[in-house]
Amino acid sequence: MGRSILTTGRVAEQPYRLGIIDRNVYTVEELCYSLAQCASFLDEDLMDHGLIVWLEKQCGLPELAGQLRSLLRGRCAVEDFVSVLLLYVGYQSTEEIERIRASISSGKGMEPFQRRLSEARFLASRGHVSQAIDLMDTILEELPELEREMRGRIWSEKGLLYARGFRYAEAAECYGTAWRLSGRRGNCLRYLAAKRFTLTAEEYAAYISEHPELSDAARELEGKTMKAEKEWKAGPSGRQIRRLQGYLRGGQDKSFDNYAQLRIRELQDRFRADNAPSF
Repeated sequence: MGRSILTTGRVAEQPYRLGIIDRNVYTVEELCYSLAQCASFLDEDLMDHGLIVWLEKQCGLPELAGQLRSLLRGRCAVEDFVSVLLLYVGYQSTEEIERIRASISSGKGMEPFQRRLSEARFLASRGHVSQAIDLMDTILEELPELEREMRGRIWSEKGLLYARGFRYAEAAECYGTAWRLSGRRGNCLRYLAAKRFTLTAEEYAAYISEHPELSDAARELEGKTMKAEKEWKAGPSGRQIRRLQGYLRGGQDKSFDNYAQLRIRELQDRFRADNAPSF
């Protein structure tokens, strides 16, 4: 059972759409939690009259709404606007609010491209991978060609998103571009790793032989692969697989099913715990 949290005001019948992270919020506590998550790329668009009306009419907080209206009339900074809101609600501690305020202030000084990259990373962290990749593509289209360092970083991050989705051909293309832009060894190794997943063993060996400039990196990758495989086999996952294989070899179908279901429930519980909201 989750912990109960007393809300300030009331639960809204109609949610407020926090467009910057594409999320509906129904309480002012959910709003505070969400603002903390995206503090580094908040801007003046947050200071919306519609938000103030929602706080007043839907959440029953006319006093807070009045304070925020006064700030808007005084043309305040976004960090002041957010600070007043957070302090009134008291969902976060004073120390946390100071950190959020500092994050907003530092974000204001970021280059526009950096701010949008932060937004793309946030989208990816919330599971909106396609939207994150689309935003990264837009940034790459608008970035000057001479910005090789940042372009390389974005291509590398795109490659990681594709690799996590088992789309290794696209990942290899991204990592290859990142490597050519940055010249970094890590991107070269990631490129080869993605290639390794898209080719058969024979095709991969032929590819390396055709590109002798990659032979040193390929040997380093094989060493890392062997080490990772050894560590995996010695770890909990490797032991669990060997136990399941033993049940299969022994014809112990019921034991196999019971053990597999137990492991599945553990993974489900871990996923729920890792993705549980904080409000």
